[in-house]
Amino acid sequence: MTQKDDDGGLMLNITTNPVPKHKKVQNKRKVEKHVEVTEDFQPKAKKKKLLSQDLKKESALSSGEGQSKGRISSLFANNPEIPTVSHKKVKPAVEDVFSKESFESLNIHKYIVQNLKQNFGITETTKVQQMSIPILLEGKDALIRSQTGSGKTLAYALPILHLLQQFEPKITRADGIKALVVIPTRELALQTYECFNKLVKSFAWLVPGLLVGGEKKKSEKARLRKGINILVGTPGRLLDHVENTKCVNLNTVQWFVLDEADRLLDMGYEKDVASLVNALEAQQSGFNRPTFRRQTILLSATMTPKVERLAGLTLNEPSRIDALSGGGGEGGDTSDQMTIPKSLKQSYIVTPPKLRLVTLAAIIHQKCQIEQGSRKMLVFMATQDMVDYHTELLTTVLTDSAEYFKLHGSMTQTERTTIFKTFRAAQSGVLFCTDVAARGLDLPNVEWIVQYTAPTTPSDYVHRVGRTARAGLAGSALIFLAPSELPFIALLEHKNIKLMEETMENCLNNLRLLPLEGADEFQRDRRGGGPTTEAAATALQLQFENSLYDQKKLHSLACKAYQSWVRFYASYPRESREAFDFKSLHLGHYAKSFALRDPPSTIKGMTNSKNEDQHNGYKERFNRAAKKPKQVRSKKFSEFDSGISFKKKKNKSDL
Repeated sequence: MTQKDDDGGLMLNITTNPVPKHKKVQNKRKVEKHVEVTEDFQPKAKKKKLLSQDLKKESALSSGEGQSKGRISSLFANNPEIPTVSHKKVKPAVEDVFSKESFESLNIHKYIVQNLKQNFGITETTKVQQMSIPILLEGKDALIRSQTGSGKTLAYALPILHLLQQFEPKITRADGIKALVVIPTRELALQTYECFNKLVKSFAWLVPGLLVGGEKKKSEKARLRKGINILVGTPGRLLDHVENTKCVNLNTVQWFVLDEADRLLDMGYEKDVASLVNALEAQQSGFNRPTFRRQTILLSATMTPKVERLAGLTLNEPSRIDALSGGGGEGGDTSDQMTIPKSLKQSYIVTPPKLRLVTLAAIIHQKCQIEQGSRKMLVFMATQDMVDYHTELLTTVLTDSAEYFKLHGSMTQTERTTIFKTFRAAQSGVLFCTDVAARGLDLPNVEWIVQYTAPTTPSDYVHRVGRTARAGLAGSALIFLAPSELPFIALLEHKNIKLMEETMENCLNNLRLLPLEGADEFQRDRRGGGPTTEAAATALQLQFENSLYDQKKLHSLACKAYQSWVRFYASYPRESREAFDFKSLHLGHYAKSFALRDPPSTIKGMTNSKNEDQHNGYKERFNRAAKKPKQVRSKKFSEFDSGISFKKKKNKSDL
């Protein structure tokens, strides 16, 4: 083939391929129009520059401008619509917490009454105490149902203490275990033990004890050998000592208490409880049969079929005590209705998956920093990995908003006890926790309960929100729901639980007051009052994502948290599947809520690798994407791709 050169001469072109057509050089801006650049894949050296560019693009998108520039990682684009919820008429069940009775009118020892006034600051009984104490003083078995935070611990502790101090001659350590109290969680057992410790100050010869595990059995055996009169413990550890410690003798037990019975059964302790009951029967039968009649007390905030079956197995002609005084919603099932304190304000917030993390940060900043009245907050999450990750992330990014704590079942007993006591004594702070903190715990000054992950059942919802508004005090509760999860509202309304809607926009507006990196580049509103809500939310999300980019440990925690959340979500019980359907999830959007820029298919295998440089590989993908931006167009790199290959597994309780 021959061609003419510029001088009109001939030029020989020797090639076996056809001559490529010449393309007209395009304007740089037009090229950018066809290249989708996302902050999900950028090298570290370009972060500050890209932050400025991204904020400008986000502002343009929020105002309807610049749509042709195509920024696929926008928090506010391609989100599902938030539907309108139609609420049915609900009449919440009402239970009065306090009665007009004083403790003096219940014929309990005057030293106990004085102790309650001086060390507990109370003189009047709650309704469940007023109903229960006279019956328990008569020695009858009892099945007690009352709302959480109504004083059930004192309802059985006071009669036991009053009757123990009447013994003649006085009880000594050598007389053995007189009262055995079984509690589902270590923190609640510790709280109950401390309550008994305060109550026996007037009767120094009575000795409470605690067995919850987490320490050497040798130390526990030493305490048991010295002698304990009131033994409080968790089922597994108690059964271990009953079966393996020779000095544990149940023949002297006169009071057997199963507190939070519904939770004991939900946590899978049914076999352990049955074994404890069998051990009691075996040691108190035949030639060892005692002269006294053992009194069994079962307490629960909800009355489930499992609790009814347990009552039938353990109680002998029990008195049924129910503090519920009214209620019943229109068309609702009043036989298993649930009671919420009248002083509790309940609400829900509907957030698209990508906006969950920034919305949580906005709420924490608002309640713990802007509003002076809010002192403490509990944030419930589904798994231990989620608790670890979010505590670390918010401690890294939102350092000025609050002091952060965490509590879950995989922490050592020393850590759990320290956190529990520290948070109780603190004036303010945010405690990230699993359902290990959902039952019975009395944490002073907790004004907000946030359920970042929805509970598996309405019963779990009731117990979670019961950590605030206790004993007549005011409190608030907020639950996060995605648009697809709104049927859970109907489940709660069926149980006579009424919630009000909180708008996401109102919460996100608080982010405009945060001192965020790149604030000078924010789009100002028309009044010049600061950055737009969209720009502030995007800046905060970028700070979260950049923190994962910079820190290998934090990125690994994020991947583990995301994986554990996926497993948890697939384990919702069948009766809740209408609201929590795993098949309806967009896993790419939910990965964004963990500040992850990886596609779900990549996240799945990341934490299983033993390669110490896996985080470097995470960075390398960013660098390759920056050098070859067209690769970002690939579907596997899009945050909207839900390409995780998931095999359903059953998830055990995270306690």
